[in-house]
This record gives sequence, structure tokens and C-alpha cells, in this order.
Amino acid sequence: MKVTSPADELEVSITGASVEGESVVFDADIGVWVVRISVEPRDLRFFLSMLFRADVLLLILKRLIPFRSRPS
Repeated sequence: MKVTSPADELEVSITGASVEGESVVFDADIGVWVVRISVEPRDLRFFLSMLFRADVLLLILKRLIPFRSRPS
């Protein structure tokens, strides 16, 4: 994964995840920084709404299910 901004482009590596209260907390390395990202319930609803968009679902399905053309 990567984060791109006008200032820089940084690689993001998720190193762990846990549940703290009602939040999902991700441990990550972003460039030279070690960070914790807290995803709260309202954030989860937002991310789920993005994941269920037709174009995103199609991309996920293409990556999960190898579509191969049948020999004719």
C-alpha cells in the first residue's frame, strides 16, 4: 500500500491489527514512522460503503476469482 501526497510518496505496511473498545486499531510502518491507525465505527461505515460500490466490488472479485478464458 502507499500514501501519495504533493510532498512525498510513502510505502505503508500494516504490521498488526487489534480491537480496542469499539475501534479497530492497525499497527503500521509508514516510511520511517511506526504508527497506530484507529478506525472508529463511523469510519468503518464509510469504508464499507466504499467497498460495496459496484466498481470496487468488481475489482475485488477479479482479484479473488481468477477469470480465464475457455479454450475454443
